[in-house]
Amino acid sequence: MNGQPGDDLFSIPQYEYQEELLALEPVAREIDADFARPVAQVLLDMPQPHMDRLFDYEIPAKMAEVPVGARVVVEIGAQRVDGFIVRRCETTTAAHLRPIRRIVSTVPVLTKPILELCQHIAARAAAPVADALRLAIPQRHARAEREFFALPQRQVDPVSTLAGDSWNSYHGGAEYYAQLCGGTILRTLCQLRARDPYARMLMPVISALRQQEKSVLILVPTPNAAWQLARDIERQCGEPVAVVVSEMDHARRYQMFLSVLTGRHQIVVGTRSAAWAPVQNLGLIAILDDQHAAYREPRSPYVHARDIALTRARIENVGILALNYGPSLALSYEVEQGRMQLITPQEIRSAVAQIYSAQDVLSEGVEMSRMPSAVFTLTRNALADGPVLFLVPRAGYILRLACENCRAAVTCPHCRELMSIPQPDSPPICQRCGYRETRFRCQNCGSRRVRATRYGSHRTAQEIGRAFRNVPLHVAGVGPEHSLDDTSRIVIATPGLIPNIRGGYAAGIVLDAGYLLLSQRLTADEQFVRTMALTATHIRPMAVGGKLLIVGHVPANLIDVGRTWNMAGWAKAQLAERQLLALPPTTCWVEVTGSEQSVRELLGLLRRAAQYAGYEVETEEPLAAILPVGATDLIPGMSVLGPQHEGEEIRVYLRYQDNEREEKTALIYQALREASVKRRAPGVRVRVDPQL
Repeated sequence: MNGQPGDDLFSIPQYEYQEELLALEPVAREIDADFARPVAQVLLDMPQPHMDRLFDYEIPAKMAEVPVGARVVVEIGAQRVDGFIVRRCETTTAAHLRPIRRIVSTVPVLTKPILELCQHIAARAAAPVADALRLAIPQRHARAEREFFALPQRQVDPVSTLAGDSWNSYHGGAEYYAQLCGGTILRTLCQLRARDPYARMLMPVISALRQQEKSVLILVPTPNAAWQLARDIERQCGEPVAVVVSEMDHARRYQMFLSVLTGRHQIVVGTRSAAWAPVQNLGLIAILDDQHAAYREPRSPYVHARDIALTRARIENVGILALNYGPSLALSYEVEQGRMQLITPQEIRSAVAQIYSAQDVLSEGVEMSRMPSAVFTLTRNALADGPVLFLVPRAGYILRLACENCRAAVTCPHCRELMSIPQPDSPPICQRCGYRETRFRCQNCGSRRVRATRYGSHRTAQEIGRAFRNVPLHVAGVGPEHSLDDTSRIVIATPGLIPNIRGGYAAGIVLDAGYLLLSQRLTADEQFVRTMALTATHIRPMAVGGKLLIVGHVPANLIDVGRTWNMAGWAKAQLAERQLLALPPTTCWVEVTGSEQSVRELLGLLRRAAQYAGYEVETEEPLAAILPVGATDLIPGMSVLGPQHEGEEIRVYLRYQDNEREEKTALIYQALREASVKRRAPGVRVRVDPQL
């Protein structure tokens, strides 16, 4: 008999748990067959939390040779689903065994290390293992599989031996490289100098690992970066590189997966999907610029590639190397906890451009315009020595508009979205529904005049072009970039799309820098410093006259971080503040979203799961009183914050200490499983480590 949920938090009768506690253990029975281990334990490709377990199936005699790790099709209820054979055995506790219906492929695509990694990541994210497996193993492509195994195994020449002199410019760098060559497993965060490209630091590391016959996995944020780095490695190390990016077509991606799985490639470079690559004899995982937004998976289990790399390094007992220009609070926390070591540059001042703010050169009492005179002075002087970079936050023409009179934002009268002007002589256009405003009238004051409040790269190019009419001008992303050289020219770009120029830019100017800090996310300051640091890598060092001018309302302490290149010190101070405020990464946060009733149901199930796990939980509080505004303890050691109302849904956050992550996250998943079984809390979504 099942109770119906009511107003009380524990309206489900307590004897349900009594029945579960008194249930007898099922009796295992041996299955008779003409071959060994006729029972397959299969992990189903089903996203429901209550289906996140192994199911026993009978292996028919004609499938007796099917290996562990193979993909199969089985019946569950009235439907057929894919699954993976996790193990084979002689016995089962099931009263009746259904047979495996079909073997999709005899290739054992699920290896033991990848299964263990998926299980750890799923447990960390309070998600089914099937969600992680869907990211780790691409769907089979039959033709690509046949063609791959028909190819002959090619011989690979020994990797070139490269000297590690590039590490001598860092505190502890020479020692790190010597230990790496000696086979020591090291987990390291390296704060790079602005003048040292990623490839310069990576090549001797790759060479050292390959001399030991160890494989290397390198994670980069974008496909373009992956292809470029792969070409550099092949040219300098002399060994073919497997490139793993989600943008590949299905056949090519599956063939590359098989090549890595079978050990034909020992060096793998890729984007976030490569973090799951089944690399054989792995020795090191390297991750570049771990704060890039592209590393975060937008689908369940919503995991960050950095967390996959850290987890994999731990469970497979391999090294990890993180290379960053800007700060990374997540990795700095790993250093603070003693799980990674930090390497910093010895030489700083002469290795980075002179970074300063336009506010530093303003006369007292003079308000700064979008492009003060310091911009034009620096540009004219720098053009005598080489190219000049202008960095703007966004591409486009005019991105935001406001009333000329009252400064109210111009929004669409139909959907209330902000309006923009995509090109010269165009009327304001809604960014959501496409409505064209040909007769603007401010709803606030009645004015018919508008003004631009935020400019894009194309409008900036128009303004700069008027000021420097005889200077070649290039807008990044428009036209070919292979023709760019170190001659005098102006390049206008957005963050992440800065064209590389041999020798670097003579000067750089960051316009509208204050807009980079307008994000409401907790990471706004961290991302601004990262953007400033990455921009500085394209500018010549101060020793040869390189300058980087920051224009906009930016706190002086953030400018000082770039000026001193003390990324590690700034990150340490930020971690201390976040520890006091109980913010990530020092504290684990979990986002719960859904209808108000569904969220209450899930939190009620969470409290009950905690009670039966031994926590002292108050059980008399009604369900309706479980979501007070603000922060309150849901169970000992776990607070609930909220709710925030978003239309018909609400959002709450659960918060607990990072050292209790495993235990508390398991309770959340236990509540999700029970909600799935009993079909309670429909539509609720849980995201561990959300972007705050």
